[in-house]
Amino acid sequence: MIRIFTDAAVDGNPGPAGIGVVAVSDGGQIVAKRTAFLVRATNNVAEYVALLEALKLAEELKASAAEILTDSQLVTRQLSGRYQVRDPELKVFFLQAQEQIRKLPHISVKEISRAQNRQANSLARAALRWKGHPPPASTAAVKVSASLLAAPLLNLVQLIRELEAAGVDWIHIDVMDGHFVPNITFGIPLVEQIRSVTSLPLDVHLMVEEPAPLLKSFAQAGADILTIHCEATRNLHRDLETIREAGARPGVAINPGTPAEWVRPVFPIADLVLVMSVDPGRAGQTFLPYVLPKVRLIRSWVSQLDREGELEVDGGINEGTAPKVVAAGATVLVSASGIFQSGGSIKEATDRLRQAIRSAMTTSFADDQKGET
Repeated sequence: MIRIFTDAAVDGNPGPAGIGVVAVSDGGQIVAKRTAFLVRATNNVAEYVALLEALKLAEELKASAAEILTDSQLVTRQLSGRYQVRDPELKVFFLQAQEQIRKLPHISVKEISRAQNRQANSLARAALRWKGHPPPASTAAVKVSASLLAAPLLNLVQLIRELEAAGVDWIHIDVMDGHFVPNITFGIPLVEQIRSVTSLPLDVHLMVEEPAPLLKSFAQAGADILTIHCEATRNLHRDLETIREAGARPGVAINPGTPAEWVRPVFPIADLVLVMSVDPGRAGQTFLPYVLPKVRLIRSWVSQLDREGELEVDGGINEGTAPKVVAAGATVLVSASGIFQSGGSIKEATDRLRQAIRSAMTTSFADDQKGET
């Protein structure tokens, strides 16, 4: 039996809201946490959102039985039929919760006292204090982009099928020109071939000097995300706009030694910011921990925008370093050697990476929660 505690903290009614969800095993061990931030919500809406997050987490954990525990009397009594749902906005969330509960017959929702719900409440208040830019709230929010830089490519179709079966989210293709970085790697024909055999998003990373002449061709070849380096072009804004016009999502990359301020001006037009955690050019390098403050800073800047945006980290990502970058705010992890040279199968390596991501959930809130009662 898994017990999942859930709560919301709202500053005003309506106002900004933090969501906290904590899953606890029979033995009392925390097995997962989830947080979220709502820009504006009423107390009751926030409590329902918290419940929905708990239901999603229960489904992800695939527990044979689970109790969702909340101190919201309104939520538990409306779900049990003792209270009617008169508010139209609230009814939308109520119906979503009912539908999810019907899909998960092994789950029950129970009311507990506020004193019994301190862990979830503490997490919710921590999320609220972050004012809209907490780290990713769940493992589902963190994507794994498998980099082919370290992959065996003799049987490309079989490799792609293994990646699909392993559950990777994106395929990362590093394009190197021998000028911006020392090596020469993949080009447009490989992107076209991979596009022809998979529907997975292709995360194409151009480590190329003055990439403008290549942008439309890579987009036409099948790149879903096309990322260029701020250090490699004289016309960063124009190139990002060209990528979007060509039908791909524009991304901007930054090297370990480049100040974060170099990419800040283009945040409004970039869908993704890629922070290199090694010097670009080859697989198998050791993660550079001094990039973590940069990741945290960029996370705060991206989150202040009123739009979706991914923060990707690439270089030395494995099960040991993944928790650090997730705690710093990364939403996409690029892994080459960590997946293809782990000593096990692609599926085993991906599963270990997912487990490492899970262990990092809410890590960034640790300091905020010290001293909470």
